[in-house]
Amino acid sequence: MFETSGNTRKIFQNLTSYQTNISERVPTFDRKLDSFFERNFETIIDEWGLVTETDIKGYEQKLDFLSYEVGRLFTEKDNLKKRADSIEKAISDLEARK
Repeated sequence: MFETSGNTRKIFQNLTSYQTNISERVPTFDRKLDSFFERNFETIIDEWGLVTETDIKGYEQKLDFLSYEVGRLFTEKDNLKKRADSIEKAISDLEARK
């Protein structure tokens, strides 16, 4: 319909950049929350009992170690049971000789 002049286009382009600048400068609830969390991140994690990735990796290592230990203890239990059975048999054999 009507053609806009070059100056009008520049004004509209500047307006969109002003809107961006203004929206970055105007405080919003989201920015206040972001700022709050950035300042208090460590305290929030401690207070809420949140788990970090570092904590999870530590727990995984502990779980791996405990799983290994449980397996080792079961194997040792079986070995001790075999030894106890052989000692009982030896005692029974000695008592039978009398």
